[in-house]
Amino acid sequence: MQMNNLRILLFNWRCPKHPEAGGAEKATYEISKRWVGWGHEVHLVTGCFPGGRINDCIDGIKITRLGGKYSVYPRTFLHYLFTLRGKYDIVIDEINTIPYFTNLYVKQPHVAIVHQLAANVLSEELPASQAKVLAFLEPRALRGYNKTHIFTSESTKTDLLRIGIPPENIHVINYGVNHNIYKPGCAKSSYPHVFYLGRLKKFKGVHLLIQAMAQVVKEIPEAKLSIIGDGDVDYETELKLLVTKLQLSEVVVFHKLGFRDSLEEKTRIMQNAWVSVFPSAREGFGLVVVEANACGTPTIATNVPGLRETVRNNETGILVDRNVDALAVAIKRVLNDNQLRERLSRQAVEWSVMFDWNRTALEMMNVMKKIVAEAN
Repeated sequence: MQMNNLRILLFNWRCPKHPEAGGAEKATYEISKRWVGWGHEVHLVTGCFPGGRINDCIDGIKITRLGGKYSVYPRTFLHYLFTLRGKYDIVIDEINTIPYFTNLYVKQPHVAIVHQLAANVLSEELPASQAKVLAFLEPRALRGYNKTHIFTSESTKTDLLRIGIPPENIHVINYGVNHNIYKPGCAKSSYPHVFYLGRLKKFKGVHLLIQAMAQVVKEIPEAKLSIIGDGDVDYETELKLLVTKLQLSEVVVFHKLGFRDSLEEKTRIMQNAWVSVFPSAREGFGLVVVEANACGTPTIATNVPGLRETVRNNETGILVDRNVDALAVAIKRVLNDNQLRERLSRQAVEWSVMFDWNRTALEMMNVMKKIVAEAN
């Protein structure tokens, strides 16, 4: 093996083409395609979806799709044991709620990626009994990775330390921004324009934003809200019913755009909007926040882990408590104050320069090369 060219095997439950792909899958894609561009081999084993091919290739990343949402885990384990074992220099276990437990059966160098602990948001997504069971199991499963090097965000590092992962095994990485795509565009929209971009999941708090807009338009009747993304069908239906109930059909527009769909349209909205709003219960990293910042758009976000690391309060955006009134007050403040908004916008662009996918991919690669070298 040449140390400058690693053969990397990556396990993740979704690939970038998956209809439910989100920020974690975007990060995986952005990092992996850079590794491929630098001469490394990347093989992603992931879950299948209707219309998805078993064997695929995305920008040089080899894709193998096996099983569905839950069956992908045992099928990946068997595929590794009988087909892939010993063919790669390092294995990456990307943990999204359910680990692949590579710490139990992968003898070669391996690392893990933990975007966030699911227990922090399960209470909003699942029945109370299921949420309690998973919240009990998750830290115990992750504790088994105490001898594994883990890539994570600053906020999730705190969670991992709390459950017993040694600090020397935790490597903090930031997501990046494609600055050739996300950059200030032409003039802002002529009307007060607010947007949310992300998965439509209950823990993301989009219902709180819609309720806040009902207060906003009483004072600023020309204000509009763009909601960009898709997700849980039941939650999306709930959101649309809420819009109707609050008589906001002329205020709120839903844009059903997936990860790789209509990037130009999504970017245009991000550039033209006056402010983005992210009312999530928790994030591993606020990727949309820094992308919006790069477009010259400040963010109003809930003051929770993952968002307080990406929003510099009163510098690149505003952090608020997670409730309707606090969101409404902040939105009205930004929309009404041109001087504040222009200052936040200017500083948001400057802040976004700190985030770069090349830097993220290089930092991870340097750690992995060291791990592989020490194992040989």
